[in-house]
Amino acid sequence: MICLHDALYAFSICAIKGTNRDRVMRGQNLVSAREALIRCQSNSYMQQYVHGTTLKMTGHEKEMVGELLAGVRDNLAHFRPMLWSIEIDWIKRVVKPTARVIRFLALESGNVRMTAAQRSRVTRALATFRRKYSAL
Repeated sequence: MICLHDALYAFSICAIKGTNRDRVMRGQNLVSAREALIRCQSNSYMQQYVHGTTLKMTGHEKEMVGELLAGVRDNLAHFRPMLWSIEIDWIKRVVKPTARVIRFLALESGNVRMTAAQRSRVTRALATFRRKYSAL
């Protein structure tokens, strides 16, 4: 789940940064994953290039990505000793909408600049992820 969060966060930052690092900063710090996703839904951040496309998320996607960011990621990243388990059904609900957002940001938004080799690697990773997710 942390890897899913990290891919979402990284491609959100890449999609809004462009050539100006100030677009992803809040003071001296990188914006949060939540703020980066909000900016990805803004034309002023996403239409920095002629071919840039703004992220549009469904209500379900917003809910599932929000659960990933708020519940799981925060509890794991800010370690709090406790007994905790993640239900497979919950993972199934969260993974598909989050992967769709990652795919859009990385490959379809037109804002993430990658070499052909990098693009191929991301495409293969998402395809592998989709196959393994389908097996759950």
